[in-house]
Amino acid sequence: MEEYLSSPLASAYGLSRSDTSRLVSTGRFWRVTRGGLYAGPDPRALAVRAHALGITSRDVVACRRTAAWLWGLDVLPPGKRHDEWPVEVVVPSGGRTPPRRAYVVGRQSDRLPPGDVTSIGGVTVTTQERTALDCARWLPRLEAVAALDQFLARGVPEERLRGRAAELAGRRNAKRLREVVALGDAGAQSPPESWVRVLVVDAGLPRPRSQVRVELPGERVAYLDMGIERYRVGIEYDGHDHHSSAQDRAHDEWRRAEIRRLGWRLVIIRKDELFGSPATFLERVAERLWEAGWRPTPEESVRLQRQLRLLGSPEARHRRYAA
Repeated sequence: MEEYLSSPLASAYGLSRSDTSRLVSTGRFWRVTRGGLYAGPDPRALAVRAHALGITSRDVVACRRTAAWLWGLDVLPPGKRHDEWPVEVVVPSGGRTPPRRAYVVGRQSDRLPPGDVTSIGGVTVTTQERTALDCARWLPRLEAVAALDQFLARGVPEERLRGRAAELAGRRNAKRLREVVALGDAGAQSPPESWVRVLVVDAGLPRPRSQVRVELPGERVAYLDMGIERYRVGIEYDGHDHHSSAQDRAHDEWRRAEIRRLGWRLVIIRKDELFGSPATFLERVAERLWEAGWRPTPEESVRLQRQLRLLGSPEARHRRYAA
């Protein structure tokens, strides 16, 4: 018998409803959706539930975060586990969304061309390009940019995304989409690096570039997480300091000392700052830039102060970046 068992397939095997209930009660199958059973490991995995939903409702397409997960990217909200995240599905224009059920979120598409739909391992999903657009358009600002960065790193053409974003002018969240696409950077190595870049740009500070190459003595090379090269200000996210070995930490300190000797001013950002008090590291970035000769215009000064006040309020920060 197959790993997945839908109601029509069960009937084809001559299994009655009581037979399938017995398979579940004896532990041979898990009921992962209404009308969908699964006999493999990890029955609550997002990919498993998406596949099971697909075989019981073939007119639906996995989208947004679910599609990104199936493409191999982790764009779930911080702290969320994939086995707890609902399957997000969209139906082509004119189709029917699946009935309300636990762990399924159905969405009606305003436009889902056939070219935006493909298949991964038997699951119908939006293409990488369409998934990137949907994540950039509908996810909260920081998470949207982090998702977009991952798709850009996978080779999704930024020019195509810009063009398609322009075509959506006047639609819901179209402005947000254009802003997110403009903030994208394929060089980001992790979502926190993307979030840091967005906060720096939103504060009106010079935009940093990801993975800045620094030539060290002896023909050695180091890379900064991001840097503002004109002012030789580097920014590094140190999110794993409590999990790295002493040897790793020592190497990081040696590398940063070498970079500082070349005239770079570095700002090291800790995880608790990024998630708890981002205004503190933005102040340090502004200070290092000032020391290096950056002089903001009056408008930039007002924008920086406004951003620092916003980030100092958890409620305002949530409205801006988590809604």
